[in-house]
Amino acid sequence: MITITSQHPIRTTLFFGLICGLSLIPFNLTIGYLLPGTKPIYLTLWLSVAGYSWLLSRWTKKPILSSGFPLLLLFVMSFLVNSLAAYYILSLVFLSWIRSEICFPTPDGRKLIVESSLCLLGGVPVVVYTPAFAAAWLLDIWMFFLIQALYFTIFEIKAIEPEDPYQTDLFERAGRQAEAILSDL
Repeated sequence: MITITSQHPIRTTLFFGLICGLSLIPFNLTIGYLLPGTKPIYLTLWLSVAGYSWLLSRWTKKPILSSGFPLLLLFVMSFLVNSLAAYYILSLVFLSWIRSEICFPTPDGRKLIVESSLCLLGGVPVVVYTPAFAAAWLLDIWMFFLIQALYFTIFEIKAIEPEDPYQTDLFERAGRQAEAILSDL
């Protein structure tokens, strides 16, 4: 059983997915001023994968540089791949690599089946029904992270209380602060 330092990896994954979905349009527009064509959406998706990799690394107390090679490869692929569907599938594969082989490694063959299923479940709807407008991408990104949260329900991952208040998950800390503010009202 793997221990992570976040109390609620499912809730944090969903919240992070919502942030990625909502920031998709501003990031895509900002990067679009610098790069032509479809490269801005590729780099925006890369930022989402890199951010989630950072969260996974923090939860397992692995150095972020342990995910550096797959993230670097995916970054390079964002300039080489010309199909959005192919890049999205690559993003799913690289995220599976980071999660199952770097952050939560076990010699269990079950993880390969679950990761493949999650990739299909998260990737096929987006590839088959390619979103035509930005709001649809927002929903697709959030749906992707919703499906990624299934990973933590399928595999038993024990959450522990951080000993140091500075090691508390940022999303968890923000959630507690928001609850405190709302309870004061």
